[in-house]
Amino acid sequence: MGLVYFRAASLSVMFLKLSQRRAAQPSAAPLIEGGFARIRPGGGWPGDDAGWLITLSDLTLLLLCFLALWYVNENKKKPIASSPTVTAKPIPPDNSVPSLLPALPNPEQWKELRSDIQQFISALNLDRDIVIEGASNEILLSLRDTIPFESGKAELRPAAFPILEKVAAIAHKEPSVNLEISGHTDDRPIATAAYPSNWELSAARASRVGRYLIERGVAPWRIAVQGYANHRPRLPNSETGSRSGNRRVEIRLYYNPDAKTAQPPSSADNRR
Repeated sequence: MGLVYFRAASLSVMFLKLSQRRAAQPSAAPLIEGGFARIRPGGGWPGDDAGWLITLSDLTLLLLCFLALWYVNENKKKPIASSPTVTAKPIPPDNSVPSLLPALPNPEQWKELRSDIQQFISALNLDRDIVIEGASNEILLSLRDTIPFESGKAELRPAAFPILEKVAAIAHKEPSVNLEISGHTDDRPIATAAYPSNWELSAARASRVGRYLIERGVAPWRIAVQGYANHRPRLPNSETGSRSGNRRVEIRLYYNPDAKTAQPPSSADNRR
């Protein structure tokens, strides 16, 4: 840059001296013959000194170079704005994606729940009338029909209220537990005005248990009722004692992983 400044200053001084020398020289009269200006044999117009044009063009070129270098030098001093860095977040593996479903229950919790129900049944002196079975994620209560119902009827007896209250309390405490209620009969046919067959009787008994739990605040969409008549016996229907064991209502408490994400039916569905 210093060399460019020195060269530009030198040319400026040279151009100024040439201009002063030209102003000091007397102007020569042009050669005119016959009304036309004639060019001298040496070239150029008479009294014209064209050397200063070379100096002017050299000075102009140097000035342009000076401006270009100045522009580049100024831009080097300015910090270059860096574009924001976009960092891609790695996709977590499948085992690290948080699940929307509740965690699977601990089998020990089901054992504790079964033990609690068993103690409750023993306190009511109903060990012979209520059979409790359990698995890793469910509990099955089998109530002989003599506890919740009279023979051939589907109206609940007061003896069934305590165990049903216990089931309702468990449902309120454990929102991930759903209920499946099934009615069963023996193989003896029934033919009444209210229940033309064992299908109607078994379904009516299961529905009555389910309705009692709903009246105690259990959400209806957590309850399923089924009637199997005499087609799923626990014992052969060959003896009176076996038939008595087949007449039962079963309440299955099972874990439903979609319970916390499922939605109850809308009001429009309830009106259907």
